[in-house]
Amino acid sequence: MFGELTLPVGVAEAAATAWSDLGRPGRQLTGVERIAVATAAREATPRPVWDRNGGLDALHAGMGDRRAVLVALAAIFATEASLIDRELVTRLQAEIGDTSYAETAAIVAQVITVDQFCISLGIDTATLPPAEAGEPSRERPEGMGDAGGHIEMTVPFRGPNVARSLSLAAEDHLRWRGLVLSMYSRDAFEEMVWTDRALTRPQVELLAARTSSLNECFY
Repeated sequence: MFGELTLPVGVAEAAATAWSDLGRPGRQLTGVERIAVATAAREATPRPVWDRNGGLDALHAGMGDRRAVLVALAAIFATEASLIDRELVTRLQAEIGDTSYAETAAIVAQVITVDQFCISLGIDTATLPPAEAGEPSRERPEGMGDAGGHIEMTVPFRGPNVARSLSLAAEDHLRWRGLVLSMYSRDAFEEMVWTDRALTRPQVELLAARTSSLNECFY
């Protein structure tokens, strides 16, 4: 995926792991649905200010058609996540289930993370893998509970809420976390001073905060 580039330890491995599992049936989504979600996330573009509700219109219009809902939701996750509120999530849980919601979000998070990493390096994004046949396991992760978020997540838990926010997605959550850790803190999240990398901890946090602001991240 990254050719001869020299990358921080673990980045290439985490990206390869995420990519190799995109087309495989998950807990709730089939391989075909997962690739449809990944494709929608990759092709989504931010809407102009005067059409900010266009994504929601597409989502509401698709209600009753599972694939249409997943695709529309993926586009919102990718470019307009600030449109999502508790009322919408409650409706989506009734429509597709909270675990399908979490799995969709986790797929989008993986695709956007890897794609933007490639774009920032000035290299081509990787071709999406083919969808694999088979049925989802339909298993719900154990240890989930109400932690005050829109959906259930791991309880109890020590650490930042973002680290458990998509735990309903189980394996996809772990693959996304692998990307985050390899590209961000590795094993030094609780260390306030980093001396073994090109950017200092304050510089990294400044970039993270600015990116979150541009993405209208409520977290």
